[in-house]
Amino acid sequence: MADVSSFPDYTLQDPKTPVAATMWSSERFETTTVGKWRDLPGAEIAWNTDKLNNFSGGLVVATFTAETLIAGPAGAVGLLDITIGGQKGHPQSDNHRFATKKSDEEWGSVTTMRAMRFPYDESAVRDATVKVIVNLAAGTSFGLQNWLLKMDVHPISY
Repeated sequence: MADVSSFPDYTLQDPKTPVAATMWSSERFETTTVGKWRDLPGAEIAWNTDKLNNFSGGLVVATFTAETLIAGPAGAVGLLDITIGGQKGHPQSDNHRFATKKSDEEWGSVTTMRAMRFPYDESAVRDATVKVIVNLAAGTSFGLQNWLLKMDVHPISY
């Protein structure tokens, strides 16, 4: 039976306290399309920087962990990145290797983190949605299962 969190669980908050939201899924996801970035289904936490969320600025940190498997010849690679507000999080690079083929049919657990700073602005409403994207760069399939996505929001307090 699948263990899936369809909606993020948020912690209680006030303007000076960090906020955390977490989602997860035990369902297996697999892509066989080479060379195309796509969303990992369900791996998204919606968030805005605004007074309603007691977040007018600060730091958003996203952590993603999953069991992963790459199939194909030696050198098969699965890429993964986390966007925050539709932008690449930090650190930024063109090399987002999440998993490479090490052996036949062996799942491994991998974690990555990204961060984005939002300058303080009480009047702005900015998208800070955390989303996981994947890309089979080389190989025949890229699989993920038993994943967890966590967003930590550290507000600037004045």
